[in-house]
Amino acid sequence: MAMKTSNKTTTALSIQELSEFLNVSVQTLRKRLRDQGYLISKNKVGNCYYFTLSDCETFIANNYGIFYNDFVNRYSNGKRNESIMYQIPSGKGIISKETQRSGKTYYYIRNLPLYCDDQGSIIKFRSKGFTSKEEAEAERKRMIMDRDNGVYKYYFIEVGHVQQSSKKKVPNGANQSYYDFCINYFTKATYAEATRKLYLDITENRIKSFFGTTPISDLSKASLQQFVDQYTTNIRKTFIVLSLTLKKLYSLDLIPTNFYDALIKPVSTAPKHPKKALTVNETRCFLDYYKGHHLEHCMLLLFQCGLRIGELQALHWDEIEIIDDCKAKVHVNSSWGETQHGMNRKTPKTHSSKRVIPISSSYTISVLKHARATSKGKLWVAENETGLRPIDKHNFSKRYFTKVGKELGIEKHLSSHVARHTFISNLVQHNVPYTEIAKLAGHDSTAMIIKVYAHAIQNEDQTFNYVSNLYT
Repeated sequence: MAMKTSNKTTTALSIQELSEFLNVSVQTLRKRLRDQGYLISKNKVGNCYYFTLSDCETFIANNYGIFYNDFVNRYSNGKRNESIMYQIPSGKGIISKETQRSGKTYYYIRNLPLYCDDQGSIIKFRSKGFTSKEEAEAERKRMIMDRDNGVYKYYFIEVGHVQQSSKKKVPNGANQSYYDFCINYFTKATYAEATRKLYLDITENRIKSFFGTTPISDLSKASLQQFVDQYTTNIRKTFIVLSLTLKKLYSLDLIPTNFYDALIKPVSTAPKHPKKALTVNETRCFLDYYKGHHLEHCMLLLFQCGLRIGELQALHWDEIEIIDDCKAKVHVNSSWGETQHGMNRKTPKTHSSKRVIPISSSYTISVLKHARATSKGKLWVAENETGLRPIDKHNFSKRYFTKVGKELGIEKHLSSHVARHTFISNLVQHNVPYTEIAKLAGHDSTAMIIKVYAHAIQNEDQTFNYVSNLYT
């Protein structure tokens, strides 16, 4: 077995190399390899163990599925072995008990792992409501048996869609169930993939559990109001689902009127977190905290370029053009988000989102040069610890904004979007024309700038100056 590597082709990997690729400690990796029978004499050369790419592929598929695609893309030209990549997970989830506002009690199967998708992620099941715990337990037992026999794995590979209900044949017109209509509508409609999944999830977990097989012809303002009355706060996305589907049904003459317009919606009691731009001093304090930090370049790009977090995640190093020590350009071409193939680069939010943002800070350019030189993967500007993919936005915001803001005594709610808000607000404060701000921010028009972002940072004296000597 050839254990050497040429300049172009890798034939085997050591434990140390696997450890770095998977971002786990050598000790942890060695124990797992030993427990699964990989530490045998034929894999040992001198004092080191080496494993063929085939063995590595199988080991990663069985133990670190989320890295499987990255591994085959790097070492096998993207050739995936479907016989090993779709693992059958274990676990039985939980059965939760929920009492609705009406007083009725339902039992739900939650977090039951069914299969692994082509990204190595475990897909979990969330059921409709059952009227008894015994009924829910019987259904869970049946599903676990089907899972262990590979039913869900087979269905995912062969059919390519986890929600069988969205693919089944359903009657057309008013005899079709409202639930089936919603599934069909959101499956075919043109939405960003993350939005489509959200609306389908709401349909599956809210619409289905309440309306079941209720045909469109039986929909009424009263039944829809009962559905709405379940919620004590304004669940905005759920009402968007109602609004879109009921409007479509009315346009098709399948309901006599658009029931949505007559629904009484609950007043939202959820706490609001309005975006407030940081002052100059607060911004300096925050950026000073990150001087020398491995993510300093990311913070500078957010505050000095007004990037959306998805744009930062999708940014490649070759999209940052260093002109000289005092000038650079950031070419925003993509965003990071949900696609049909999992999380990946995608077309940005709007056509205007594709833009070029200038940088004229020599310090920022020096930080970017250093970050590029020390990058692990040499690809992603905002890379994660492995260097293989971008940072996770939720962890990034919570760990590096919210937590640090509290530590610094900044009372305003902090997030990556507050950095963008601060960038635009400062442009307004410096009297940059709204048309130019819209271009830099990636907006189609100035309307959003005026309505949402144009809260220029100012002190009380400036406010008095605005109204002084108006007519003299």
